[in-house]
Amino acid sequence: MNPVAIEAHLTLVLIQWMIIIAAAWAFGRLGKFFGQPLAVGEIAAGILLGPSALGAIWPHDWPVLFPPSTQQSLQLLGKLGLIFLLFQVGMEFDYSHLRSRSRTITAVSALGMIGPFLCGLGLGPWLHREFAPAVPFFGFQLFFCVALSISALPIMGRILLEMKLERTAIGAMAISTAAIDDVIGWVLLGVATALVTADFNVWHLLLQIAAIAGFFLVLQKIVGPWLRKLWHKNLAGSEEKGMPNSFLALLLIALFASCLATHYLGIFVIFGAFLFGTCLHQEPGIVKAWRDRFSGVVLVAFVPIFFTNTGLNTKIGSLATPEAWLACALVLIAAVIGKLGGCYLGARLTGQPPREAGSIAALMNTRALMALIAINVGLELKLLTPALFTMLVIMALATTAMCGPLLRWWLPKELRKLVPD
Repeated sequence: MNPVAIEAHLTLVLIQWMIIIAAAWAFGRLGKFFGQPLAVGEIAAGILLGPSALGAIWPHDWPVLFPPSTQQSLQLLGKLGLIFLLFQVGMEFDYSHLRSRSRTITAVSALGMIGPFLCGLGLGPWLHREFAPAVPFFGFQLFFCVALSISALPIMGRILLEMKLERTAIGAMAISTAAIDDVIGWVLLGVATALVTADFNVWHLLLQIAAIAGFFLVLQKIVGPWLRKLWHKNLAGSEEKGMPNSFLALLLIALFASCLATHYLGIFVIFGAFLFGTCLHQEPGIVKAWRDRFSGVVLVAFVPIFFTNTGLNTKIGSLATPEAWLACALVLIAAVIGKLGGCYLGARLTGQPPREAGSIAALMNTRALMALIAINVGLELKLLTPALFTMLVIMALATTAMCGPLLRWWLPKELRKLVPD
């Protein structure tokens, strides 16, 4: 690409970025006014900017504003935002609540996967027969169950940060169970992918899980303690306030290396960012220095790009018949009954009070980001038709929109005072 073309491309990306930041900020605050997390408003902004709304009103000239040539640039910026967000979520992660609640985490994680899977097994055959008869049944059925089962770890982390609940027992348990469910979900997604590509190898999957566990232990036992020790050494000999530039450079190198490690281990790079963040949570000084220096830029400038870009690629008009809308409603009902009901039951069976159990279930029912990633993978693998893709996108958005109101309703009284108005 020559310099003139690069300049033209950059100019268009900057214009789009300005529009996305402005629209995400406005609709995020509008959503917050109605008790929704910022992400819901940001995705709504993307849908309004995309082919479902603005593109329908302005069909001939809309591609001039959002041409396909800039899609990869926007996706790259959004992914960078997710890396930094998951890193911060990992650092905010507090383990102190987990040892006494390991039974709850195990039960909620297990039933949070089993419940949606059973609902998916019940509804999947009808959906396949009516909307995707040409798609291989077993691959579709497995993928549909995974899409219902997964939780949105980054969105959950962002909701907890917005509501000041990241260091509570409820927040820690929800993040833990979501992380477990998401790793299982990605492994199962890998199984579905392997089935489609006819390259299934069970031993490879078992080795992948063992390698991820080994990488996590290396971060916790070697990398984390070394960086925390180096932090104290740098802080003692530096006149810089906050995070010294030398330490920041090392931190970013380690962060990107962790992302690359999880990529080569077969799961998404954002999991590397989260796992790396967890090995630094014991040093509040690093957490505060990072938050003071980068949190605002990440949340305002980078993360909204991913959600808005998702809306830009969503076509609500693909549901053209009453039967399709009925199927969409059934998908949503199955998702809520399976995930919300399963997680609530798991928490109650292990002795959690009703309000705590409901709060954990409401958080686990949130699917937006991770489900949207999985849904797009399914579309690329040709396991989903456009109509089924739209149904699952609506399910992901609706379950995310439910989280705020349900969480505010279920939160114990002593935690409600932590939540900003």
